[in-house]
Amino acid sequence: MALAVAAISALANSAEISSSDLRHGAAFDNIKATWNQALKFGSKETNLKADYDYGANRDFLKSVSFQGDIVDSDDVRVSYDVSRDFAASNTNVKLSAASHGTTLGAEYDRSDGLKEVSLDRDVDIADQTVSVQPSWLVSANTARIKLMSKLGSEGKISAQVDYDTSNKDATYEVGYDHQLEDGRDLSVTAKPKAREVEVDYVDNKFESGATWTASASMPFSGESNLLDAAKVTLKRSWKW
Repeated sequence: MALAVAAISALANSAEISSSDLRHGAAFDNIKATWNQALKFGSKETNLKADYDYGANRDFLKSVSFQGDIVDSDDVRVSYDVSRDFAASNTNVKLSAASHGTTLGAEYDRSDGLKEVSLDRDVDIADQTVSVQPSWLVSANTARIKLMSKLGSEGKISAQVDYDTSNKDATYEVGYDHQLEDGRDLSVTAKPKAREVEVDYVDNKFESGATWTASASMPFSGESNLLDAAKVTLKRSWKW
């Protein structure tokens, strides 16, 4: 029996160009591009995505993936994301099942076997809705929990804690995102153990049809001037 395969629509494609550290001689650092195509296998629809990354695999695609739903009903939705990373020669499979506001996920790849299992659910605490995402990183023997909640009408706060059960060590980071105005956003992430702060400014209004992102990474070890040690990069991305 022949398997009918048809392209049903072209989805948005994107590309981005990033710089090296602007404070130490700005130069081209990397270019990435993503192509999407909706396909139909008989009665099933899937999205084909191809990624190019000059830094990872300049002579060929970095990866190709297929994403879609195995089951999509009123009660449950089971989705898949199967990808092949040509640069790393690795195949990765992600499965998720969503029902009644709870999403269960699992990730497997050829190199590490079962890599991660996770759960995602929104929980109402007082007057706030908090997204709670506990997961278990199998190969790393690490328990992870992510929390995210809106903070006012234009901001949100997030936190992530990783606990390594092998050496009983914990790392954490805290983030804050704020919409300065329509099309302009600021995000700050603090990583206390790494003694580092990352700041991203995203502007969709500076140039029509493009998104500009300015990123700064600053250590706060106290051994050097914060501004002197900062690394600043610039990225331009667009869709067609």
